[in-house]
Amino acid sequence: MMDVTELHDEENLLVQMQDRWENYGSLDGIADTHDSFSLEGVPRFELSEKINNLLNHALTTDENLLLRQTLGMGCKQRSIKNLAQQMGISQKAVQKQLVDIVEKLRHHDDSIQLWKYLNQ
Repeated sequence: MMDVTELHDEENLLVQMQDRWENYGSLDGIADTHDSFSLEGVPRFELSEKINNLLNHALTTDENLLLRQTLGMGCKQRSIKNLAQQMGISQKAVQKQLVDIVEKLRHHDDSIQLWKYLNQ
């Protein structure tokens, strides 16, 4: 039987990571003066290309595929439960991989370049 507290802690960590990513510009002493939800003036195809380059450069093929399937980027979105069954691992293990992927992206040099591009 799975420890509910442990899963709850893992979910809290995932939510914290998502919050940190959403507030990326205001973390680590970087002043956030840009509305992060406004992409006015940014060509959609150029932004998509930059995001694809980041994911392809920063992540392994397996990490890239897992993130894209979880978010439905260029493919049908799949649940963590479905991905865990396909991979033959627990849902908790898939959630841990996703947290690690977000952390890896957050600290990658290309993420900083993307943030600068969006806030120019």
